[in-house]
Amino acid sequence: MPPPGATADHRKEAIMYDTIIIGAGSAGCVLANRLSADENRKVLLLEAGGDQPINSKVPSDWVTLFNTDADWGYYTTAQAGCRGRRIFWPRGKMMGGSGSMNAMIYIRGLPYDFNLWEEEMGCTGWGWDSVLPDFIACEHNANHGNSKLHGTGGPLHVESPGYRHPHEEAWVQAGVNAGYDENVDFNGENQEGFGFFQFTIKEGMRSGTNRAYLIPVQDRPNLDVIKHVLVTRVLIERGRAVGVEYLRNGQPEQVRTDGEVILSAGAIGTPQIMMLSGLGPADELKAVGVEPLANIPEVGKNLQDHINVAFSYYTREHTGIGAWDDAFIAESFKEWEESGTGPRSVPWVAAGAHVRSRPDVEPDIQLYGAASPHRDYTRFMSVKAGMTMHCTLQRPQSRGEITLLSPDPVRYPAIDPKYFVSDPTGQDLATLVEAIRIQRRVASSDPLASLLDGEMSPSVECQSDADLETYVRSHCMTLYHPSSTCRMGKDTDAVVDSDSFAVNGVDGLHVADASVFPRMISGNLNATVILVAERAAKAIAA
Repeated sequence: MPPPGATADHRKEAIMYDTIIIGAGSAGCVLANRLSADENRKVLLLEAGGDQPINSKVPSDWVTLFNTDADWGYYTTAQAGCRGRRIFWPRGKMMGGSGSMNAMIYIRGLPYDFNLWEEEMGCTGWGWDSVLPDFIACEHNANHGNSKLHGTGGPLHVESPGYRHPHEEAWVQAGVNAGYDENVDFNGENQEGFGFFQFTIKEGMRSGTNRAYLIPVQDRPNLDVIKHVLVTRVLIERGRAVGVEYLRNGQPEQVRTDGEVILSAGAIGTPQIMMLSGLGPADELKAVGVEPLANIPEVGKNLQDHINVAFSYYTREHTGIGAWDDAFIAESFKEWEESGTGPRSVPWVAAGAHVRSRPDVEPDIQLYGAASPHRDYTRFMSVKAGMTMHCTLQRPQSRGEITLLSPDPVRYPAIDPKYFVSDPTGQDLATLVEAIRIQRRVASSDPLASLLDGEMSPSVECQSDADLETYVRSHCMTLYHPSSTCRMGKDTDAVVDSDSFAVNGVDGLHVADASVFPRMISGNLNATVILVAERAAKAIAA
């Protein structure tokens, strides 16, 4: 009998695979689909977690996955810029990876972002005019598919939210009344304004790359998937990746390739595995007892994240998530099971906006108006109903790093985003303070103002810039978007080549996930991770 979690026969590790993919997340599922389309290519997909639990499939329940077996449950190191707090960083540990526990928002980012990748970061062929056709090709947009900026027929189903809470609609209208544009399509001609996000949801159920790309092809005879295995290192011989070592049920096993190994373990997992394999900053590897095989100084460096800070208001009406009781939860889940409709068919972050902190920049703040009075990733709820206003920094100046603490692959690496302390300009903090002020202007505008019943403590006590800066440092959190720890480019310092996705200095090893982003984008990352995987699959297949 095969071990628990293995979909391939246990004896198949003896096969010489053409391609081994590490990580069945948003990128890994795309790679497995595209590369196994060649029936002559034997593909192995390795995943640390198991199948998606039911609360991954229910769009409203994504936050209930935090601190479960489906979550790596990372924490940062103590952040000096955040009053010494260690900040929770959830990451998906299941089929579909973090794309199976995210809020399912589909947004591409600004043309400005990708033009910077090409013009300033040296990634030729990654400008907006080059990437837009690839975005469109993998999309099936149920609402905007007849537009020149949207696709139909692609594997990734994208749609507008099927359920909108009246307070979300009031927040959007208040934003317009406060002087901002209304935006009916954040992936249209312009990203700026207030409106409703689009989601990778189909028939009321999460439809990330596990469902859209992998499940339809999982029975291909040339594709094997092994779950519940912890990859400990890439096997490197004479400067070439020749296989992978992993733990299954605590026991080490190896599998080999005569083609390539592709790392798609994410912005934390990918650099960790590279460094455990002896690929990274040589002096740092020696210091923790890992023999350097290739000195690649930027592995684990350049870490960037969308910093988010939230504050809440009471509402006059007992409504929204703050009003859910056992009866409502049971009734709404039954509706979802039977028809895929209702309040459980959406992630409750549908109402959003992109705005500018000052006139001379591209939109650099993302806002949310959520009909939920929560704190700390909904692990704490107000005793009264309310709304929470999220303020997210889109293009952070802060840069951090992922480093090994030990050669033990079971031990998590140190995650140090260096929020605020690595930004010499102070712009990150100033932008978030301005974002709070923008949200307060929206909250004081009708029709939302008449629905709210006062700002909650402790933010309500913070009115001066200095007090708001302290509030940001005290309450900021991640928006779950780490990137750039194995950045791509054409320069000699780049970890990955931006054409081939090959790791510089190691043959037969590629990276395709958010870690290759040369710079953070102005939007949620999932759509761009899928773009990276699609482009990597084409490059590797060629």
